[in-house]
Amino acid sequence: MTLQIADVKLPVDLNRYKQGPHLHEDQFFDAIEETLDKMENLEEQLRQVEVKENGVVASEGEEASEEAAKQQHRMYKQMQDLITKYVALSKQDPEQDSSWQPLSKDGVTKIYRKEEEQNNVLLDYLVATTVVEGVTAGEMAEVFHSGELKLKWDHTIEADKRLEELDEHCAVYHQILKRVWPTAQRDVVYASHKQQLETQTPNSSWIVCNVSCDHPTTPEGISGYTRATIEVVLFCQTVCEKTDSAPTRADIRCKIVYSASVNPGGWAPSAAVRAVSQREYPKFLKKISAFAIDHVKKSEIRY
Repeated sequence: MTLQIADVKLPVDLNRYKQGPHLHEDQFFDAIEETLDKMENLEEQLRQVEVKENGVVASEGEEASEEAAKQQHRMYKQMQDLITKYVALSKQDPEQDSSWQPLSKDGVTKIYRKEEEQNNVLLDYLVATTVVEGVTAGEMAEVFHSGELKLKWDHTIEADKRLEELDEHCAVYHQILKRVWPTAQRDVVYASHKQQLETQTPNSSWIVCNVSCDHPTTPEGISGYTRATIEVVLFCQTVCEKTDSAPTRADIRCKIVYSASVNPGGWAPSAAVRAVSQREYPKFLKKISAFAIDHVKKSEIRY
């Protein structure tokens, strides 16, 4: 059963949503880390008792001409600007480009600090790259984009509701996140857009952009939550070197470029936010990769 916001009965006492005490940065980070560890242990317990579902999700592939013919919704230009930016980013070589600063490596997952100048302003953000075996770009994009599937692998979400469908592959959501002490409980309203970039199989590519936006039905401060803002992008490209016959899952892999810029709102030390992000990137990618592999292993390959 998928939990919707309408199913959540709000308590009269809103103290649970209030900000915890202002701590020193070291204490703040330790408290965040301890709470995340507890949540991770709970997720593992849930995973062990969960009955796995391996149903085939209907393909939503589309040709580029069909995409161009669609009516442009109010978030379309912003999404296309992001897509242009991250497609260019995906073509860069982090090992050769001095603007990429390596921060950590965990198996095939690498975390970089990327610096970029825009309008005379120096921007820096975290970017992760990884490779997932046996999964295509289209399948990974679907796992990341689908609200129904997201609730099965992302246990930081307390409730989720679709507010508006902008087109076949873009919708606005209101998401309530589980509280991580000592911070206040957060919510976020965002548009999620999925788009196929390269249609040539088997080396297809997809991108998913999640960007904060406003929505009249869910104003900031509703029910006492602190509103976070996000800009999250997942770029996926299928790699298949077998061309002489039909590939199997053993012949394909998915290259991923992932970046998440999150402003938690309220009070939180910027150094702690960056430290938590750097710690959570590899764990997030491991979690979604493991789910995607299990989700598609018994289904036909979908690009």
